[in-house]
Order: sequence, then C-alpha cells, then structure tokens
Amino acid sequence: EDYVIRYLLKMKKIIIIPSLLLAAKAFSQRPNTGMWLNAQVPVSFTKKWQWHNDISYRTLGNSVAPLQYEYRTGLRYNINTVWSVAAGSAFFRTRNGFLKQHDEFGKEFRLWQELTYRKNITKPFQLYIRLRTEQRNFAATSTKVSFNSNRYRIKLQQQYQVNKHWALQLADEYMQQSVNSSLNFDQNRLFVNAVYLLPHQTSVSTGYMWVKRPENISQHILNITFQKTILLHGKQ
Repeated sequence: EDYVIRYLLKMKKIIIIPSLLLAAKAFSQRPNTGMWLNAQVPVSFTKKWQWHNDISYRTLGNSVAPLQYEYRTGLRYNINTVWSVAAGSAFFRTRNGFLKQHDEFGKEFRLWQELTYRKNITKPFQLYIRLRTEQRNFAATSTKVSFNSNRYRIKLQQQYQVNKHWALQLADEYMQQSVNSSLNFDQNRLFVNAVYLLPHQTSVSTGYMWVKRPENISQHILNITFQKTILLHGKQ
C-alpha cells in the first residue's frame, strides 16, 4: 500500500511539474505579431509652445484584443526651427500576460523628457533625431510586485518627400533600461512607413515595424498613425 501511494505521488509530480512549466511559458511568451493604432494631436498655442498629445491601442498578436493602452501628454518648447525640448507624463495599462484569458491589466505611470533635432538636409530629405528619457513606475498586480526603472531612448529618422501628397520614412530607435542600478538592452525598433499628407496639417501613415527584444525575441508590427496638428495662432 505504501508503495502504491509513493508511486502515485511520483506520477503526480511527473505530470504537474511539466504542466506548470508549460503554463509559465504560455504566460510569459510574447506574441511575435501585433498592430499599433496611434493618434497624435499636438496643439500649437504659439510658434514656441505646443501641447503634446498622443494615444495608442496595441493589440494582442493578430487579434483585435488589447495588449496595451497608452496616453502620453506634455508641453513642448521650440527653441528655434531646428531644436525643441519637451517634458510630460504618460499612462499605460498593459495586459498581465499574453493570453486572452489574462484579463487583468497592470498600470504604469511615466515621466518623460526629450530633446529633438529636425532639419531639412535638402529639399526632399529631412533628418530627425530624438533623445528621450523616461522614469517608469509599475504598480503591483496579482502576479508581479511594483518596481521602478529608467529608460533611455535614441531615435534616428530620415524622411523623403516624394511629392506634395506622399512621403517615405525610415527610422531606428534604440533603448536601454536601468533596473536596480543595472543598465541593460531593452529593445530596438526599426520602422518603414509611407505617409499620406492631407490638407490642414493632417497626415495618415502606415508601415512595418520590427522590434528586437532581449533573448533574441522579435516582433513584427503593423503600425498605423493618424496625425492632426491644431494651430491656435497664425495662418491655418
């Protein structure tokens, strides 16, 4: 009888442990595809001051189910026609796992600061460089403790004006993140976008983004962005 009990307990471990490992892998495995829907609505009060606004809806893989919601806001000051600085806050809600049944969303609050350089190198070519720092604050969830981190980002972008209606963008953004005083690679994003330019400071862009994450994890993202600049000064 004791032998039978020990045998059953051994078989229980053999069955349960692999099941837990598979469940943990499913919980942590990020989908390798997704879609980001973005809306950017900056409001220019004067030639110098602008209110930064953007929202984003990011899907869980190929489904329409949300993986993350984002709202970023702040103030931008244009030093001149080339340089600008900005700072503000951002709010994120991210699914606590990568399966649809994980219906809990974790909260993240960020402070951010950036320095940007934008210059027309030639008539059709524009160079854009952005340096951004972020102080990230993650609230605790049912499976994760709260923690803070600092992230450092640099984005290089070239835009080619094909004609008055179309432009092409090629960009790369590299990120490092510091957690517990340890600085490590966070991710790298490579963008290729086609931009359709509409009247009244409006544009719609769509394209492909390849995201490289630690441990050789890659993602392929369809990126769609609507942008409308509201001018409260000068000619529309």
